[in-house]
Amino acid sequence: MSKQTESTAAVTLRQPGPPKRRGGAAKAPHWLARMPWIAPVLTLVVVILLWEIGVRASGVPRFLLPAPSAVAQSMVENWDLLMRHAGVTLAETLIGFVLSVIVGIVLAVVMVMWPLAGAAIFPILVASQVIPKVAIAPLMVVWIGTGVTTASLIAFVMAFFPVVVNATLGMKSVNSSSIDLLNSMRASRWQMFRYLRFPNAIPHIMTGLQLAVAFAIVGAIVGEFVGSDSGLGYLLIVAQGNLRTELLFADLVVLTAMGLILYYGVEVIGRLFLRNRREHR
Repeated sequence: MSKQTESTAAVTLRQPGPPKRRGGAAKAPHWLARMPWIAPVLTLVVVILLWEIGVRASGVPRFLLPAPSAVAQSMVENWDLLMRHAGVTLAETLIGFVLSVIVGIVLAVVMVMWPLAGAAIFPILVASQVIPKVAIAPLMVVWIGTGVTTASLIAFVMAFFPVVVNATLGMKSVNSSSIDLLNSMRASRWQMFRYLRFPNAIPHIMTGLQLAVAFAIVGAIVGEFVGSDSGLGYLLIVAQGNLRTELLFADLVVLTAMGLILYYGVEVIGRLFLRNRREHR
């Protein structure tokens, strides 16, 4: 063995091994990484069990806090009633959501394509969001009346702002080098919007839609609180007035399930749309 080889081997032997991790965050188990829904489901099961045991052990009156078993029984007994009112709330939510998507994206395009109009419109939009929607709802009842129309409009008023903000942010946050490239190719304002600004805004718009559908449900419930004779919000008031707390909780369960389905449904649709768009490109 030559001296050069011996010195190289000595350096290799003296080199320290890979540093050991000290105090680092532990990785999640493999099964938990593949099925992230297990953790919240298990947590919910534990909470329900503790709730059931606590109510039975403490003897709390049923009209104050019913046990989960009583809530489940009420859901079974009043399933047709819950579904009938849920259909009304779902229709109001979807109408307000669709209106918010159309109006929100159109306003975002106007504010981005014409900055002077954006400078005039955006402060008014912000001011409209500062006003509590519960204060606007009685005025809508006076102007329009009660029913599905009022609840749908309140859902729209609460839902369109996230769409406007996210769409505007996505259209404005384009790479300056891309703008310079299109300008060098003498692209028109419409071509720059079609091929650069709007495609860049799609992920932001999808985020705004997820927020909008959640706010639309809240707006529909607010409209039903103020003036309506149907819907899950109306049923909440009726159950509260009759001290049917188990029906009230059952109503909340249906309302929560509807919100989760709509929220994650929009997320799934957005992922499929973005995937198909990438494959098309």
